Amino acid sequence: MSCSPLSDPLQTALSWVWALGTAAGLTVVGLLVHTEHSSEQLPLASPALSAEDVPPADGPG
Repeated sequence: MSCSPLSDPLQTALSWVWALGTAAGLTVVGLLVHTEHSSEQLPLASPALSAEDVPPADGPG
């Protein structure tokens, strides 16, 4: 029987960094999609301003 060689510690560390980074990235993307999707369903706290709501200027100044 042959013994399998020990894995390189640097390769193991980089693999963990890659895996954790990928998981964190997917989590962030999922949260962004969830936030964007749920924000469309919530009513606005106050209506948006229209041109009629803007006060007129006091004059040349």
